[in-house]
This record gives sequence, C-alpha cells and structure tokens, in this order.
Amino acid sequence: MGKALGRALALLARRAYTEAELRRKLAGYPEAEVEEALGRLRGWGYLDDRAYAEAFVRSRRHRFGPHRLRRELLRRGVDEGIVEAVLGEEEGEVDRAVRLLARRWDRYRDRRERAVRFLLGRGFSLEAALQAYRRLQEGGDEG
Repeated sequence: MGKALGRALALLARRAYTEAELRRKLAGYPEAEVEEALGRLRGWGYLDDRAYAEAFVRSRRHRFGPHRLRRELLRRGVDEGIVEAVLGEEEGEVDRAVRLLARRWDRYRDRRERAVRFLLGRGFSLEAALQAYRRLQEGGDEG
C-alpha cells in the first residue's frame, strides 16, 4: 500500500471528505500515487462526492437554506452539477423556511425584520424568508 493511500485511509477513518478536499490533504505526495489512491478509494466506495453531498444536505437541511448549503458544498469542492442535482431533490425552500421559523415563532412573531434576517443568515432567499414569515403570520403551518 502506498503512503498516499495509507494517509487517505487514516483521514477517511475520522470523517468523510470530498475528492477535492482529500486531494488537497494529499498534496506533497507524488501525483501518480495520489491519483492511484483516489481511484482505489472511489472503486471501494470510500470516496463518493454525490453521497457526501446527500449526507451533508440531509444533516444540515433543518438548519440552513439551499443557498448556504450550495455555498458550503462548492467550497468543499463538490462539482456544481452534483450540488444542483442534490439540492434539486430537496423539498421546497419556503416550506423548510416555515418549519425553521415556526420553531422560533414566539421570538419572531412581531419582529418581521429580525425573522427575515434570521432566515437570510441561514441561507434562505429573501423571497422565501418573506413568504415564510407571511405564512406564519397568517396562521398557516405554525408549529
């Protein structure tokens, strides 16, 4: 087993990585050795950016909107096509914003600007934040 493969396996034992992240971690090893290691890891199913993106979104979708999730996945090196496909399979942005805001509705009921700012900070679009606030204000989808 090559040193790059051993290092990659040790890293993956601690947490999941995208291919781009793992490639950065293996910088300094010979390029051919890195490519061989990444190929073996893909073949074994240990390195799969789509599975990584799906797990990432699944674990964070209750706290963050699609814009923030997209930005984080792209920053981690996931291909834009994979990001769009994974996020496209998600439920509607407004529905997720409503659910998130409903859990904090007592705090934001009479503070539209703060509610919208909260949702914007979580990665929701302005339109989704406003619609979510309006829906809850009208009494729908509460809690």
